[in-house]
Amino acid sequence: MKVYFLSSTPCALSLNGAYFGLVDGFERFAEVSLNDGVFAQFFPQNGLPIGCFLTQELRFTPPEGFEIYLLPDGIAVYARDFPPHDFTLQTIDQKRSDDTLVTLFCQGELQLSIESGTTFSVARLPRAFANANIRFYGNFIALETDTKLALYTKSGKCVFCENVLSHAVENDELNAVVLLSDSLGRIAECRYALKENECERTAITLKQARAENGETDEQKIAESLLPFAFFESVLLGADYTAMLSNALAEKADAIRSFLGEFVAVVPTRSANICGLVKKKKERLFEVTHYTVEIQDGKIADIRG
Repeated sequence: MKVYFLSSTPCALSLNGAYFGLVDGFERFAEVSLNDGVFAQFFPQNGLPIGCFLTQELRFTPPEGFEIYLLPDGIAVYARDFPPHDFTLQTIDQKRSDDTLVTLFCQGELQLSIESGTTFSVARLPRAFANANIRFYGNFIALETDTKLALYTKSGKCVFCENVLSHAVENDELNAVVLLSDSLGRIAECRYALKENECERTAITLKQARAENGETDEQKIAESLLPFAFFESVLLGADYTAMLSNALAEKADAIRSFLGEFVAVVPTRSANICGLVKKKKERLFEVTHYTVEIQDGKIADIRG
């Protein structure tokens, strides 16, 4: 069986004590039998390692610190949370706006504290924000790095966290160029409405940051992005009928039931196949592939 390995931070991976290679947010895989009980261990640069046995139990109970994704052709093991190796208190950034004091600090884990009026909250953060800067956008608190953006409410709720190439906030609206987590160089130009305590995506446009095999035909590139844009629109709750052929548009209301509930869309190496991530339980997900047939620039069929 193919076992894919990913991690929230770059890691050295060993299988049964033998060095396998470096892993990060892009998947690497090995052919592994889940009946052999191979032990996989992830070693980050600035944290303690975590490990798990690759057994059939992964399909039902994710080990602590991991997320497990059941795939059509195997299983993905995502090392997410690593124990800290240093509990020294370090203040990284601190800023105040009116009655709100925000502190980004590390004490074993990277954390964000927000004191606003009579409320106080502390949120755990991914290590990718270890060098972030704090900014204020109206009622929202932003953590910004060169490649990531997170928005928090004053009550400590995270309403946005993405890899971004660029972003701008103006008139209660966030515009961001989001880098999709795939190897094909696809990006999403997104617009979000910043409400009192919510960040609601209102528009998304998919683009090919770099063309495959030197492709320059804009029509072909647009068609290659159509399946992903369609599934993202279904997830968002946006109107997707303009993407459908006349015959399929008549069945538009039944499409949501056909696809079922899903929490994310992942691209694949085939432009007309997308994976829908469906949550089975805490830290356990199943990725179901759906194939889209395109005719005359419209979606004419969807197969699961």
